[in-house]
Amino acid sequence: MKETLEFLYSLRNEGSKFGIERMRMLCERLKNPQLSYPSIHVAGTNGKGSVCTMLSKIYRNHGYKVGLFTSPHLLHLGERVSVNGKSLSFSEIEKWVDRLLPISKKIEHEHQGLHPTFFELITAIGMLEFQKQMVDLAIFETGLGGRLDSTNILEPMVSVITTVGFDHCDILGSELKQIAYEKAGIIKTSKPVVVGWLEAEAKEEILKVAREKKSPVYLMDQEKKVKLPETNLAGLFQRRNAAQAKKTVNLLNASFPVDNEKVLDALKKTEFPGRWQTISIEPTIILDACHNGQGAKASTELWNSLPDHTQVWFAASEKERAIDILPLLLQRFNQVTFFQLDQLRSCTHKDFRSISQGFTGQRKFAQEQDISELYEELNSKSVLLVTGSIYLVSSVLKNFQLGKKFKSLRNWQDHW
Repeated sequence: MKETLEFLYSLRNEGSKFGIERMRMLCERLKNPQLSYPSIHVAGTNGKGSVCTMLSKIYRNHGYKVGLFTSPHLLHLGERVSVNGKSLSFSEIEKWVDRLLPISKKIEHEHQGLHPTFFELITAIGMLEFQKQMVDLAIFETGLGGRLDSTNILEPMVSVITTVGFDHCDILGSELKQIAYEKAGIIKTSKPVVVGWLEAEAKEEILKVAREKKSPVYLMDQEKKVKLPETNLAGLFQRRNAAQAKKTVNLLNASFPVDNEKVLDALKKTEFPGRWQTISIEPTIILDACHNGQGAKASTELWNSLPDHTQVWFAASEKERAIDILPLLLQRFNQVTFFQLDQLRSCTHKDFRSISQGFTGQRKFAQEQDISELYEELNSKSVLLVTGSIYLVSSVLKNFQLGKKFKSLRNWQDHW
């Protein structure tokens, strides 16, 4: 176990490295487990996690054995790899790492600089686990972009692109056209792609890539009389995600038959922790990860449903994300506590003061370790919205689950 932990720590400290060559090399040595089962590949700035979760629920509702790969996790690393809703245990992760460690070291020895990253390793573990469990179908969410994402060694039956917006601009590009090109990288030759409601510039780029690959395109904004299904997840944007998931399963009906009533039933039962999730009523505490400006625009519908005395706890993984989200958030709420996270690139209190200079409401500044103390200040009539970074949402959820003792629950998995 010690060697495994040291290995994972070293990968974490090296950070992410954009590119797909390392992943191809790793999976070739594993005999390409990702090609041993049918798959669906989902990319998008926002909504991809919701669509993946909905697809998984739909197919599980029909009795299929479904592998689901998503990121990031909320509480435990194993959430990223699940089969029929059951997350991978740490002991299983450890076994896979022990197997992959010598292979990774050999790759580095033979090709300096091509040692797999943490995310590539977890992606490979997901692919191997789905092969081991002989899933009927695997659903993969991209981690970053699409074209050069580690998941893009798949040969999916269908690709799905949910939304295209400004996020990770330092890597994906500062223009919508560039970002759309990266997302469109998951489109495979002659395989269909289901495209969500996009701005014209992004749609044009995706259509261009699809034409080059001779891939059939299904545009949700051009579907005749498209009906947005009801879903257990709050917000119009989630109903759009549900419509896209429903369209996807209908396209695959010949290979994976589904019943319309069972599809609609699954959508009404889909749960996605950390996304408009109410974890307490007295006080009311709502968790809603919202990591970029596009997500904030979508969330205003839900924010407007909250009472005026709502308090907000907010954090951002990067200053740029705070700049995109806060103008919308501060227009709606007047009691905001800004959290500086225990993360390397967390937006700082200094940044928050600068960004919120014109804010006339009540500002507070806190650290992650203050969560339990601040929770004790709430009363039965308080309404609290925890939003922004998923790392803050995760920390609040951990503290809440621990009850009033609020002991630290920090371990090596918490920062991935």
